[in-house]
Amino acid sequence: MTLIRLTALTACAALLAACQPGGGADAPSLSLEGADLVPLETSVPVDPAQETLAPSCSNDGIDSAAMVEAVNAVRAAEGKVILSPESRLDKVAQSHACDVTRIGKPTVAGSNGSSIVDRARSVNYPTCGVIQLVAVGGSANEVISRWMGSPAHREQLLGDLSDDVGAGVTLGPDGRRWWSLVIGDSC
Repeated sequence: MTLIRLTALTACAALLAACQPGGGADAPSLSLEGADLVPLETSVPVDPAQETLAPSCSNDGIDSAAMVEAVNAVRAAEGKVILSPESRLDKVAQSHACDVTRIGKPTVAGSNGSSIVDRARSVNYPTCGVIQLVAVGGSANEVISRWMGSPAHREQLLGDLSDDVGAGVTLGPDGRRWWSLVIGDSC
């Protein structure tokens, strides 16, 4: 068994050495002369994530400002700085609420592969410290209560580095509210 491992290790080392520049004195050379080479298509983006927002939809008359008020109420009760409403973050949050409602999955990942950082960039908002929370069902106060019961969500809601907030909400086909909250640091 040891002999097999030693042989495999030696073969791997030899293959790696052949990959090094110069490849050694007896390394075979590869010539592409006369080969029919086709240029690679470079206009296709490599990264599937896009710095764009999903199509937005109506908030169906639900006041997303209620979420901002609920966030600030819990922050005030905990002695934290009140967050300022930020229209760019509202746009990101509403677009994402529509996106997750459309795909039927409460996730911070966008259907186009985007992250909250990608979406913040798409509206020219600074990306340091930007976070997003999503929830399905309940009023703004009920959602905040659920988030405060989760250590990770609580930490994000009460973050000391946050300055701004945006919220979005829409009704799903089943009548439940799909919430998106974006909190950021306007560094």
